[in-house]
Amino acid sequence: MILLQESISEYKKEEHELSKTVSCKHKMKFVFIRRAFVTGSVYAICIYYLYLSLFVSVIAGVLVTGICLCDKKYMKQIVCKRNRDSFERFLEILLSYTAIPSDFIHAFSKALVEFKRIYPKDNMIPLTDKIYAKTIANLSTDSIMESFSGYLDIEEAYLFCESVVICEKKGADMNRTIKETIAFIREKRSIEQEIEIITEEKKTERLIVSLCPFLILALFNNMGTGYLDILYSGILGRTIMTAAGILFLISSYLAKKILEVKI
Repeated sequence: MILLQESISEYKKEEHELSKTVSCKHKMKFVFIRRAFVTGSVYAICIYYLYLSLFVSVIAGVLVTGICLCDKKYMKQIVCKRNRDSFERFLEILLSYTAIPSDFIHAFSKALVEFKRIYPKDNMIPLTDKIYAKTIANLSTDSIMESFSGYLDIEEAYLFCESVVICEKKGADMNRTIKETIAFIREKRSIEQEIEIITEEKKTERLIVSLCPFLILALFNNMGTGYLDILYSGILGRTIMTAAGILFLISSYLAKKILEVKI
């Protein structure tokens, strides 16, 4: 009877952890799908005023939405951002435990438990359970750190785990190494956030400038003056509008690449 109750309790716990993991994945998928449909809708509206053709507009919107849905790079960026935020919160907790002289894995396991207590709905919770089980099983630091960094799959996690493993193998001062590594990660993240703030303003400006030509087209077409009728009839007019659309795509792509700053 006791074994049955324990089995039921364990099953409910696993089911609860699975539901939290699924919930986090659903949120990420929602953000990803929303971005695809918004981008597709914007392109569809722009193409409509470029050709004044609902058929071409719908096809363009569907194609762009499909391309965005196949963009695995953006999905990976969403996952990496969530993992990076969770990892930074975990480092804050770990730093307080490593300040007390003790075995690293012991401090690491305590930090995992504390992280789960403070952030019970964090997307890193399934990882903390797996890694904590490995610390209880007395696996090697190398194996634990490899699993930890492999799951998060972010540069900061790889840097931290490699520093810990190398430090342990060479017998260096673990607490000092951890503090210096965390300080370096914080400084790097701080610089990245400053760059993000600056580039975010430029991205907004780029978006406004990119949409201005289409807003002008929409204005003239809705005024009913007929100034632009020649651009929507005949081969020459269609060619000019197509060339304008291609130039818009090229300039938009170049502007996006210029604003991609990596450290």
